[in-house]
This record gives sequence, C-alpha cells and structure tokens, in this order.
Amino acid sequence: MTEEALPTLIAGTLGIPRSELNEASGMANTRKWDSLRQLMVITEPETTFAIELSDGEMLETTSVRQIRAVLAVHGVA
Repeated sequence: MTEEALPTLIAGTLGIPRSELNEASGMANTRKWDSLRQLMVITEPETTFAIELSDGEMLETTSVRQIRAVLAVHGVA
C-alpha cells in the first residue's frame, strides 16, 4: 500500500477532499467522520485489502494513524 492509498480511501469513504486528511485525522477532528461513517471507514479497508479485523481492532481504529497500524499487523503496509 502506498503512503497515499489509505488517506485517499478514507477521504473517498467520507466524501471529503484528500487534502483534509493527515495521519492525525480521526473521528474527533474530521468533519463527516461520525459513528455511522466510522463503520464505513473500517469496512472499506477490510474489503479493499481482503482482511478481517477483530472487534478490538475495530474499536482501536479511530484515526488514520491507528488504521495504518492495524493494517500493518495484517501485512498491509
């Protein structure tokens, strides 16, 4: 996965410009990233990268940085 692939995927899922996201972007500081869209933000990488996240991992993934870390555990770097 390229450096830009994850933020681009998340931006598309949220319907916001890629320029609005960085590694620290997450539910607390990104417009449109609410609890409903959080489900979409998590399921999109699962589908795209053919992985399955545990419940605990899903709870951890509330920012770009955290999602990237969890994906790395699954071999998606």
